[in-house]
Amino acid sequence: MNKLTRITQEEIIEKFPWAAELNLAEEMNNEEGYFYDLLKWQFGNGRMKLINDMFQDMSNYFKSINKNPDVTVYEVKDVGGFLRVELLSENQNIYAIKERYEKLSEVTCSECGDLGILRMMKGGPMVLCEPCYCDRLF
Repeated sequence: MNKLTRITQEEIIEKFPWAAELNLAEEMNNEEGYFYDLLKWQFGNGRMKLINDMFQDMSNYFKSINKNPDVTVYEVKDVGGFLRVELLSENQNIYAIKERYEKLSEVTCSECGDLGILRMMKGGPMVLCEPCYCDRLF
């Protein structure tokens, strides 16, 4: 089992402020009285590392073409045990990076970042390696 340094949502957003989720509902709250708050990311460290690495690759790409990051992130979520990122960018290469990391999430342990498989857990499906799966069982 791979031991990763704990990565937080706050650390990721501090490094990549452009990656902070755009809260459209907050805009609506002010104008129309709706109430909705984006949920804080509830991911294991393996998944947080994937998110961090994805945003780092996006940032590196924009540096390589000498442009400021042109990405609007709407939501980072778990769907059926896999990472899904809703975003908008005029640059199609950003979508290729996003898709690569979404695919990686299908085989990367959500907890530790090692190779994992989709497993049915009490709280829903998760990608876990054997040791992390056993840790959750006992």
